[in-house]
Amino acid sequence: MYSIPQRLGLECNEIEGAIWQWSCMMRSAIPGIVKSFNSIKQTCVVQVAIREYIMLPGPPSPLYPKPDDHKKIPTSKAIPPLEDVPIIMMRVPGWSITLPIVEGTECLLIFADTCIDGWWQNSGVQASWDRRRHDLSDGFALFGPWSQPNRLTNYSNNSVQIRSDDSQTIIDISSSGIKIQSPATVNVQAPAGIPLPLVNDNFYQWFTTQYMPTVRYIPPGPPPLPTDPETTILKGQ
Repeated sequence: MYSIPQRLGLECNEIEGAIWQWSCMMRSAIPGIVKSFNSIKQTCVVQVAIREYIMLPGPPSPLYPKPDDHKKIPTSKAIPPLEDVPIIMMRVPGWSITLPIVEGTECLLIFADTCIDGWWQNSGVQASWDRRRHDLSDGFALFGPWSQPNRLTNYSNNSVQIRSDDSQTIIDISSSGIKIQSPATVNVQAPAGIPLPLVNDNFYQWFTTQYMPTVRYIPPGPPPLPTDPETTILKGQ
């Protein structure tokens, strides 16, 4: 792979060094790990997940009893956690999809072109409060990316799912229908009050095989059972 000066037809270490230095100072996107989340401000403290290589003076030597500035060595250093990072989730005026953010949640940090302080404090179109560009101070935490150790099991490739990582709770939407799976009771609340539970197969079997035979009817006998006792819109199981 050719370097930028080589691709431009230039053989100049000074130009390559200047381009490299400029690219090192410009931030674009990098993985992060949440250290804490503030649900009131809806911001988080994020640790950058990739260490930065910086040049540090070499160890002392007989010629240089102090740290050797003439022999710098690359050293891997962690970037300090970023404070008050705004979060990115699906939201439009009047509606939101929220997710619980806990310590250890992985995310992608993306950095704005300019200072976001004025917009962040006041919303609307604002002047830039600082001349900084692509700075660590102007990051957003976008949730969704994950590393291989945290990959999902039983990933559905033919439906849309809202699910827990352990696959115990799932809302599955596909062309064949909607499936709701839960290890506990599914509660539905409506303004008119508490809705009655949906009739399921177990109740229907008990009603037809155990309860109905005990009921006495005036001739000419019991009314006929419906041929399709369950709704075609929503089915409770």
